[in-house]
Amino acid sequence: MCGLTGILDSVAPPAERERTLRRMTATLVHRGPDGEGYHTSGGCALGFRRLAILDVDAPPQPFANERKTVWSVANAEIYNGDDLRGELVARGHTLTTRVDTEVIPHLWEEHGVDLVRRLDGMFALAVWDERQEILLLARDRAGEKPLFYWQGSDGTLVFASELRALLEHPRIEKVIDAVSLRRYLLHDFFPAPSTPFAGVRKLPAGHLLVARRTGIAIERYWDLAASFANAELSRRRPQAIAEELDARISLAVRRRRVSDVALGVFLSGGIDSSTVLAHLAEQVGSGVPVFALGHADPEFDESRFARETSRFFGAECHALVLDEADLAEGLRRVGEGFDEPLGDASTIPTHLLALHARRHVKVVLSGEGADEIFAGYPTYLGHRIADWSRRIPAGLRRALLAAARRSPVRMGNVGPAYLLRRFATAAERDTLERHHLWFGSFGPDAEVALLAPEIAEMLRDDDSFAAARSRFTADGLPDELARLLYTDFTMYLQDDLLTKVDRATMLASLEARAPFLDHQLVEFAAGIPSHLKLSGLRTKAILRRAVRRRLPAAVLSRRKRGFNIPFSRWLLRGLGEELRARFAPERMEARGLFSPTGVGRLLADHLEARADNRKQLFNLLALDLWCDRTFGQGAAVPVVRADCDPAISERVSA
Repeated sequence: MCGLTGILDSVAPPAERERTLRRMTATLVHRGPDGEGYHTSGGCALGFRRLAILDVDAPPQPFANERKTVWSVANAEIYNGDDLRGELVARGHTLTTRVDTEVIPHLWEEHGVDLVRRLDGMFALAVWDERQEILLLARDRAGEKPLFYWQGSDGTLVFASELRALLEHPRIEKVIDAVSLRRYLLHDFFPAPSTPFAGVRKLPAGHLLVARRTGIAIERYWDLAASFANAELSRRRPQAIAEELDARISLAVRRRRVSDVALGVFLSGGIDSSTVLAHLAEQVGSGVPVFALGHADPEFDESRFARETSRFFGAECHALVLDEADLAEGLRRVGEGFDEPLGDASTIPTHLLALHARRHVKVVLSGEGADEIFAGYPTYLGHRIADWSRRIPAGLRRALLAAARRSPVRMGNVGPAYLLRRFATAAERDTLERHHLWFGSFGPDAEVALLAPEIAEMLRDDDSFAAARSRFTADGLPDELARLLYTDFTMYLQDDLLTKVDRATMLASLEARAPFLDHQLVEFAAGIPSHLKLSGLRTKAILRRAVRRRLPAAVLSRRKRGFNIPFSRWLLRGLGEELRARFAPERMEARGLFSPTGVGRLLADHLEARADNRKQLFNLLALDLWCDRTFGQGAAVPVVRADCDPAISERVSA
C-alpha cells in the first residue's frame, strides 16, 4: 500500500507549503518505502509514498491526465483497474503504466465525483482539478484505507493517510476532544468521523468530500443499509444462496490475488481465513505461503490448528510462536508506531505477524469482514440468550446473573467462563447498550469513577452511545440482527479491526487485502435473510453451508477465536508493576484525564485477582502510551469539548 498527503491553501507562500508537505510525507515512509512523489499547482500540493505492488518499476504517483490539469494520489488497490483502463483507452485516453491507480485522473475527466462509484477496491484518494479549482477526497466503501483531514477557518484543508502527518502542519493544534475521548473509552476506538483531536476528522468509509473556494461538502456515496432488505433473496432456497455465495467468495479471492510481488495468507485456522486459503489454493495450487500465530502459553497457542489446515491444502506454513518477551517488544513497537490510540490488544500479535510475513511476501490476504456480514460473534448469541432469559421470573433471573458476576476469575483465554461474566454485566440492558458494553470497556457508569471531575462535567449532557445509536436506528434495516450487523460493520469493523490491520501491516510495509470486503459480496451477504446467518445457536450458518465441501470438518466446527494474547496473566507476571508506575497517583494527576483513585482501583482489582480487567487496562494503557508519544512523558493533556457528529450534505457534483 501507500501513503498520501496534501494541502489546499491559497494563503501560505508556496515554498512554505512545499516544505510542510515534504515533512508530512516523510512521516509515512513505512507506508511507502519504495519511492516518493510530489506535485504543486494552484493552491494545492500533493505528496505520496509508494509501496510498489503492480508495475514495480513505474514512477511513483502523483498521476496526471494528458494535459497535466488533473492530478491524483491514491493509497489504493483497484481490482477492476484493467477493465477501467480498457474503457478509458477506447475513449481516447493515454495511460503509460500498468499501475491500477493511473486510471483515477482520467476517470475524473469522464465522470467527475462519480468516479468513486466506478472503483472496485480499497482506496483513499485525492484528485485535484487545477482548472476548476476543485479537490476531491474519497474513501472506499468498507473503510479499509484511512484518510484524515483538518479545515482551517480560512478554508485551508490539510489531509493525510495518518494523523502523524497532519501534526507536521504548524496550524494544527494537539488538543483532545472530550467527546471523542468518551467514545474511545466505551468502544476502544474512535468511531468516524471522530479522532482524538478537536478539529481533526476522519472521512467516514463510503464518503467523499469536495472542496471548492466556497467551502467543503461531504456526501455518503455508498451505504450497506440499503442492501439488507432483499425480497428476491428471501424467496430463494438456502442451498442456492449458499452456492452463489461460494462463487462470489471465489471471485473476490481471484480479484485480490493479482500482484507482481509475492503474496500469502494470514491464517488462524478458523473458518474465515481457511475459506480464503481454500479458494486461493484451488486457484493457484499448492505451496501458498501462510502465516500463523502461536503462543508459548499452551492455553493461547492455536498454531496447531493453522498447521493442520495448511497441510490439508498443501500450503507452506510459517508459524510465529510468541512469548512474553516478544509481546513486550510488540507493545513497544505498537506504542511508538500507532498514531492514534486503539484499545485492542490483538494489535500486538497482528503487528508481529506482519513483520514475520514481510520477510517472505509483500501482500497478504486476510479474513476480516466475515463476522460482521455473516453473524460470527458470540455477542449475537448473547442477545438471543438474553431475550430468552426474559421468560425466567425476574427475581430468579437477577439472582442467576448476580451469581455469574461473582463466578471465579481465571485470567485465562476468552472461554465460556470469561464470556459468562461479560454476559452478566449487561444482560439486563436494552439491545443497543448491552451490545456495546459487551464489546467495549467503559460504560457510562464506569466513566463516572474513572474520568477527572472537570472532564466528567464537560460531558454531563452527552450520550455515550450517540455514535452507536445513529447506526442502530438507520433506515432500511429489517430486524434486530440486521441492525447489529450494520452497526458492527460501520463501527467495530471499520474503526477497530480495519484500523488495526492497516496500521499493524503498514508499520511492517506489508499490504493486507480482505476478500470478504468485496463490495458486491458484502451487498449480497447483507441481503441474505437473518435466520440463515444465525440459525438457533449456530453462528455463520450460511457461510458454513457454502464452504462445507471445501473445509475440514474440524474447521467448520471450531468456535470463534481472535488473535488473543495472555494479557491478563502478563499483568500478573510483571507488566502489572509497570502499570503501577505508569498509573501512579501523581502521574495521573499530572496527566489530568482520569481520577487516580478510579484507575488505581481498576488495577488493584486485577492484580489481586478480584476481577479480570484486561480490556479496561489495555484501553487505558494504549491511550497513555499514545499520550506519552504525542504530548511528552507523563505530560498534561489539554482537553476541550468539541462534539463530533457526521456532517453529511446533500448530493454533490463536479
